[in-house]
Amino acid sequence: MNNAETLTEEIQTLVFLLWSEEWIYRDHKPDLFYRIRSHEHELKTIFREWFHYPIYIGDGYVRLIKRPERRVLDPNPTHSLKYQMDFVLYACTLAFMEEKGEDQQFVLRELLESIKAYYPGGSDAIWWSDHGVRTSLIRVIKTLEQERLLLMFDRTIEQFRDSEDYDLLMQISNGLRHVIRQTRLSLSEYSDMISLREALHQEEIDEGKICEQQIWRRLFAQSCLFLSELSQDELVYAERHGLRMQQKLEEVFQGVYLERYASTWILVHDKTREGKTVYPAYNTHSHVITAIGTHLRNRIEQGEQWLNHRGYIALSAHDVFDLFVSVRRANQEHLAKSNLSDRALWEEVADYMKRLGLLKVVNDEWIFSDALGRVVGEMVEEEEPPKEEFTRELEAYQDRLF
Repeated sequence: MNNAETLTEEIQTLVFLLWSEEWIYRDHKPDLFYRIRSHEHELKTIFREWFHYPIYIGDGYVRLIKRPERRVLDPNPTHSLKYQMDFVLYACTLAFMEEKGEDQQFVLRELLESIKAYYPGGSDAIWWSDHGVRTSLIRVIKTLEQERLLLMFDRTIEQFRDSEDYDLLMQISNGLRHVIRQTRLSLSEYSDMISLREALHQEEIDEGKICEQQIWRRLFAQSCLFLSELSQDELVYAERHGLRMQQKLEEVFQGVYLERYASTWILVHDKTREGKTVYPAYNTHSHVITAIGTHLRNRIEQGEQWLNHRGYIALSAHDVFDLFVSVRRANQEHLAKSNLSDRALWEEVADYMKRLGLLKVVNDEWIFSDALGRVVGEMVEEEEPPKEEFTRELEAYQDRLF
């Protein structure tokens, strides 16, 4: 497929759906599964050329393998793992499953014995009589079941919480081959995910993967990209080829645009898309963000000094909370009534802004994306979708971000 060839609406929709889903199973979403199967060749070509990501289509499942990008949150986390113990047990269980082999059945008792052998520190370092350890393994098993790597039969793992003698039959699915990462790195050398992501990123550079594919990954994963998150080689590439990338995107993806600002790039959509959450939405969080963006832009246009010496807005935690409170007070007549305190609502709004890529925290500085100046306007009186005739008028001048 030529990179300059315009995608059909259906293929474009499937590209964004694949970005928002980690696993797609035929028995859960049969229509989507067969839509992807019918465009298998085109989709594999797009993801190989634009992102250097492989798509695997197996017996009843589809998976897009996304390498963990540096400083980029997982766009679609599916697991319920919480603590270090969870991740250690997850790794031990995967090791057992890899040794056991796909499509093989086993009982819980066999897994417990193998984990004690794999566990760091030896078998005496872990005891299944510990209720907390059993609870941790339950989270691991449920995560693997959710990812369809483990298939359960007529019993569930929940009862293991109450008795270490509980047993059940499980089976390893044929999707395991697409989970065990193939890498030359020795994972035991890395103590945290940040250093591991950096190493995997460098491994790709050493393999000759071009900067453009790495930049597209970040934009499609988060839609709002801080240029400060790029490596030096990526930043130089963005400066030299930003205009060409912008033109390329608009030629291939219908109704999707790349807007480039001083410190941020963002993807803008001209309409809502199937399976994709976009901003703005008609809810309190979106309304507050709109109000904050409008407030900051108005103050800067009035000559107030909000920008720091690096050209963007960076506030302390105290100052950014005061800003939110003042904006909430000034716009309370437009917001739905909420029983949440200022602090509780701000934590929700801040988390939403971070997920959109409009806000990040670095060394106790709360840094606003300059794309926030794009998010301005007036709020509707009630938090409900506008009437059909108003929707058409709104779409004529307000694009959907992210």
